[in-house]
Amino acid sequence: MKHFLFFIAFGVSAFIMSINAQGFTGVATYKSASKMTITMDSSKVSAGEQELINQQLMKAMQKEYDLVFNATASNWKEVEKLDNEGASGGGVEVIMIGTGGGNGLLYKNTKDKTSVESTDSFGKRFLVSGELEPYQWEITQETKQIGRYTCYKAIAKRETTQISISEVNDEKEEKEETKTQIINAWYTPEIPVSHGPDAYWGLPGLIMEVSNGGRVLVCSKVVLNPKDAVAIEIPSKGKKVSTEEYKVILKEHAEKMNKMYGGGKRKGKGGDIQIKING
Repeated sequence: MKHFLFFIAFGVSAFIMSINAQGFTGVATYKSASKMTITMDSSKVSAGEQELINQQLMKAMQKEYDLVFNATASNWKEVEKLDNEGASGGGVEVIMIGTGGGNGLLYKNTKDKTSVESTDSFGKRFLVSGELEPYQWEITQETKQIGRYTCYKAIAKRETTQISISEVNDEKEEKEETKTQIINAWYTPEIPVSHGPDAYWGLPGLIMEVSNGGRVLVCSKVVLNPKDAVAIEIPSKGKKVSTEEYKVILKEHAEKMNKMYGGGKRKGKGGDIQIKING
C-alpha cells in the first residue's frame, strides 16, 4: 500500500509540474569550454607551434550560447560576438569539424521527440532533421548550487564511435574505435522543463550544466518569463538531409581536410605531419 501511495504522489507531482510549465518561457545563457587538444609529430612541428595551435583551439571552443524555451520546445544558438576574431593567427589555422552547436540554429521538441538544425558546414547550409537522441539518465541525490538554483546530478552513458584518419607517405590509414562516454548533468527542478543545452534533454528540470569528458557547458544566466515575448523558430533553410546522411557528409569532409592539413606535404620543410585529436 505504501508503494501504491508513493506512485500516486509521484504522479500528482509530475502533473502539477506539467500544469505549472504551461505558458512557461525563458532564456538561459551558457558558456562552453573544452579539454580537447591537438598533438602533432614533434619531429615536424616545434613545441612553440603546437602550443600556439592548442591555444587557438581552446579560444575557438570558448563560446557563449542562448537556449530559448517554452514548455515543450526550444532553440539553441551561438551568441554572435562584436569582435570577429577567428581561431587563426601566426600563420596557423585551426579548423573545427562537427563540434556541435556552431553557427546554426537547433530546434528541439521534447513532446514530439524531434529536432531540426540549420547549420553552415564547408560553405554550404544544411537542414538536418531527425529524432532526439534518448538518454538513459540515472538520477542521484547529489546536489550543488549553480547561481541561485539547487541542482541535482544525473549520469548517462552512450556508445560513441571515434574515427581517426591519417595519411603518411601517400598511404591513408583509418581507425575506428568505439568508446563508452560518460555524461554528467546537473538539472534544477525549480525550472520545470525538460530542456537542456545543445542536444541534451530529458530530465525533470532545466539542465544547468553538462559535461561529456571533452566539453563542458555551464549556465551563467537565466531569465524566466521575460518581458519580450519568446518566439521559438523551426529552421527551414538549407539542403534537407537526415542525421545519418549528415554524419556521412562530415566524415567525407574530415577526410578531405585531413589530406589538406594533416597528411599533406608541408611546404618548405618537407615530410608528412600526422594530427591526432583527443576529445
